[in-house]
Amino acid sequence: MNNKLKHELEKIEIPSELHNRAKMGFQKAKAELNGSSEVNKRSKNRWFSKKTTYVCAAVVLFFGLFIGSAFVSPVMAKMASKLPYLGQIFESDLVVSDIAEELEKMDYPISGVGVSYQDGKEISIRIRGSEEYFNEIKEDVEKTTHDILGSRNYDAYTVKVSRAEVNEEFMKISEEDKKRIEENDFLYKTINDVLEKHGYDILTLSIKNDNLKRGIMVEVPETESKAQLDKIESLINDVVESNDIETYPVEFKKVDLEKREQEARWANILHLVGEDLLGKKIYKITGLANSVDPEPEIIFKSSVKSTDPDAKEYGEDMEKIIEDFLSSEEMKDKVKGDSYTITIRSKDHKKLN
Repeated sequence: MNNKLKHELEKIEIPSELHNRAKMGFQKAKAELNGSSEVNKRSKNRWFSKKTTYVCAAVVLFFGLFIGSAFVSPVMAKMASKLPYLGQIFESDLVVSDIAEELEKMDYPISGVGVSYQDGKEISIRIRGSEEYFNEIKEDVEKTTHDILGSRNYDAYTVKVSRAEVNEEFMKISEEDKKRIEENDFLYKTINDVLEKHGYDILTLSIKNDNLKRGIMVEVPETESKAQLDKIESLINDVVESNDIETYPVEFKKVDLEKREQEARWANILHLVGEDLLGKKIYKITGLANSVDPEPEIIFKSSVKSTDPDAKEYGEDMEKIIEDFLSSEEMKDKVKGDSYTITIRSKDHKKLN
């Protein structure tokens, strides 16, 4: 490990309550993962606010539907003096979720809280209301956001607070569009009810109806036979025809349930590892990605150039930090013995480890 990094790591103090918090976080993460392991026919995305919110991460989006809480093991706690990532970690949700919830508690009219990694790391907050009101609360919203980031020692983000201007013309919905929305809602509910009544456990149902294309996409387990798919399609067509609705082409997508479960677990793992790595400058991590095809791989993009003198040492140090966390006792329930690859990439897209 290079001297500069060693020096920064040794500055970190270990909170005395770390072990208790670690255990609580692990218990919560395990409960959340177990409670979310089944594939539901209606996907439930976790939003970062009770109101409308958005995430605009250009480099990487967290696609996982199941979000856990961060934790460390007693073994890892002993290493915390060397690893600020684990030494400072606490039970938490995504930082944008905490920011949105705190601002809502303070009754600020927030229309969205998001995070972008396109041009640096930026927390973006949009506020509804008049320009005069916006100018009154802007500094308080910025301070609250910086306080939350500071409580996690996240020094890698800038904060942008802007006013959400309403475009009245854009908000208008034509009668034609209203009819499409009503038709889609009716079909979605009716088809789901009919398929459930006949004992067909589909995974997801999506309906597309715009000027370019109309169709119904059904996700089913890959074990469904052709005869079963034909029956499902027949039931869907019966619903459409009996309600005098124009024909919708029906498409099926077969899903490997084991691979989907694995994908969800590794998206969760990426969150657990990546939240702190992205939030703290010391790690020089600028983006994340993961894949489970053919085997799990988690990728960490850095701001380090492959031509930097200590680039290889940096890559090896980062791999060890991540590997130590993934191989901890508590992570066994998430990793489940999967073979996996950790890849650290340079700014110029070279592998550093």
